[in-house]
Amino acid sequence: VYSEKFACADCQIAIDKLEPRMFSFNNPFGMCPHCNGLGSHKQVDQELLVPDEDKSLNKGAVAFYSLHDKGSYYNSIAAKLAERYGYDMDEPIKNAPKKFLNALFQGDKKPIKITFHSQFGGWKEREVVFEGLVKNLERRYHESNSEYIVDKIEKYMSDIPCSYCGGKRLNDNSLSVTVNDKNIIEVTDLSVKESLDFFQSIELNESEKIIAEQIVREIHSRLKFLMDVGLDYLTLSRNAGTLSGGESQRIRLATQIGSALVGVLYVLDEPSIGLHQRDNNLLLKTLRNLTDLGNTLIVVEHDEDTIRQGGP
Repeated sequence: VYSEKFACADCQIAIDKLEPRMFSFNNPFGMCPHCNGLGSHKQVDQELLVPDEDKSLNKGAVAFYSLHDKGSYYNSIAAKLAERYGYDMDEPIKNAPKKFLNALFQGDKKPIKITFHSQFGGWKEREVVFEGLVKNLERRYHESNSEYIVDKIEKYMSDIPCSYCGGKRLNDNSLSVTVNDKNIIEVTDLSVKESLDFFQSIELNESEKIIAEQIVREIHSRLKFLMDVGLDYLTLSRNAGTLSGGESQRIRLATQIGSALVGVLYVLDEPSIGLHQRDNNLLLKTLRNLTDLGNTLIVVEHDEDTIRQGGP
């Protein structure tokens, strides 16, 4: 059965007409619906809640909560759980039974009766089913309207890859579109060198070549610029925040080379940082090409080869 609406009658799946927005994790049509295109979500990290395992609960082993504050709500809960699972709150938390730690951090289904001192109503008695410190923090993080509380809780959270998209940030429909058996995320996970090899060896039929010719040529050109400034090892999916100063500078340089501007003054601060000597020669050649186009370069550099290249 053929469908004009990109639908499968057997799988009960249909996708819209392919458009650029389908491949953007910043667009609702492309983003993973579970992580909103972030690729990860924040989750309370139990290890961050216990910065020092050699401390006991009564000495403040658990951060954020005042478990060492006698008579407080959370201290009363911890004391009852410790009594139930045979843990001395003066013992280092690293020696605590696993059942106690699981009940304290992940919750306990069995109700407990506690007596605690409330700041607003004096001493109170209550029967509670404790949700656990981790779930308690996550609930407060999502429900709180206080930026102060949210920022404070985030100190005890880690970024966990989205379990639905596996950190790929796009939805299933977008990831199902492939070229030469690779989807867009698999291509961007390649290094610049591997990407260039992929597009140079790409197999297209005659009609596809007509459609893709200009696009593939532009991709070749941009990847070659990145190769010329010694960035062949970077993956296209690399987070910009993890780049070194030299890498960021050379990426911007590759962009400028591609624009082929003339009569521009460029100021570069040690662009050769971290480069192998072979790649440094490629960078120098690229810089010289910029001056040959009619541009002026001012380079702050300690590398002897780069300094020797100075002059008109």
